[in-house]
Amino acid sequence: MRHHIIATALLVAFCSPSVFAKSEYSAAYSACTDKSGGNTSALSDCSYAELVKQNARMDKAYKSAITVLPVGKMRKLQEGQALWVKFRKADCSMYYSLTGGTMDLLEGAGCELSMTLERADTLEWFAKNGAGKDEEAESDAL
Repeated sequence: MRHHIIATALLVAFCSPSVFAKSEYSAAYSACTDKSGGNTSALSDCSYAELVKQNARMDKAYKSAITVLPVGKMRKLQEGQALWVKFRKADCSMYYSLTGGTMDLLEGAGCELSMTLERADTLEWFAKNGAGKDEEAESDAL
């Protein structure tokens, strides 16, 4: 029985959309952080600019996904996305206030940035792969 649980867990992990994530931060972000000289304020500016880009990428992928998914899946995605946004805010808020120092700004931004990059990848995957069933078959499954 234990082997079945392990096999199922591995299957779920390898079938997760985030496993197929290939995205990295933009070249502009790397160049910005390289030029920052380790200055906290400059690094924070780099992170903010990259977060704006990744949020735009995530929003575009979300809009694309909800247009291709059947209604039932679209509603699930809308609910999941709303919960994800709340989770990201709650989870990353811890990093923004962990020590009370200026590094908290970078830690919080890093949290938001990594979560947003991964979510954008997942939403892109949903947009490409989530429209496999017709609406009638989906209704029967619900």
